[in-house]
Amino acid sequence: MIEWRKKHTIIIVLTLVLSSLVVYFSYLLLIKPKAQQIDSLQSQIETENTLIQTLQKSSSGSNINEAMLSAVELQKILPVSPFEEQFLLDLEKAETISNSMITSLTFQEGEQVTAEEDGDELVEAYDEKLDPDAENEGNEEASEEVETEPMPQGLEKLTVELTVTSPSYYELEDFIRILENSKRITQIESVSVEGNPEFVHLLEDSEETDYEYNVVVSTFYLPSLEELREQLPPIFTPEPSDKQNPFTNAIEEEDEDRS
Repeated sequence: MIEWRKKHTIIIVLTLVLSSLVVYFSYLLLIKPKAQQIDSLQSQIETENTLIQTLQKSSSGSNINEAMLSAVELQKILPVSPFEEQFLLDLEKAETISNSMITSLTFQEGEQVTAEEDGDELVEAYDEKLDPDAENEGNEEASEEVETEPMPQGLEKLTVELTVTSPSYYELEDFIRILENSKRITQIESVSVEGNPEFVHLLEDSEETDYEYNVVVSTFYLPSLEELREQLPPIFTPEPSDKQNPFTNAIEEEDEDRS
């Protein structure tokens, strides 16, 4: 009985030792590599999460900048205020390029624009200014009925009555065309010519051949978007000439004519 107990104890001890060895080597060969692999993957995941958060912050910042930039660009087409200064620069540009001269102008602002009056035309004009290439992308699509977006509520217009003098009918055309093609939505409401008829240019003894005409032109703005007022586009004006006497050139030219 005693000998059997010793044998049993030895067997139990050997079994425990072998089991421990099996467990130990199993851990070294199977579990430890997997644990190391898991730790490596967790570290990689943490690194990627940090990178994603950084990219998201950068992306949100760039989206804000892009939104602000797009708001400025859109206000070049339809500002939130009358923005007379910018429209005056457009008029001056048309005057200079067409070799014409604006002799008088009168502003009138605050007139409400109704959808029945010219809402569809304004929506189409806005789309064309926003995407100038869309007009040439296919006549087949243009022939189909396209559902246009409704005109925004609270749209107002700034109307300017101009008296302009141009050397000929072609400069008159250029003046109107440049205004219509300006970045801001512009609508020519009427043109009435008061100068000489076109055949006067054929007369050799005619000295006065300038065209004098009246133009009523309107541009539009959306004052209801008050939150965008601080994002009006900048106005680029020419540098001052630093002249103490603004009539210097005129006096010099007059002296040259007399001499």
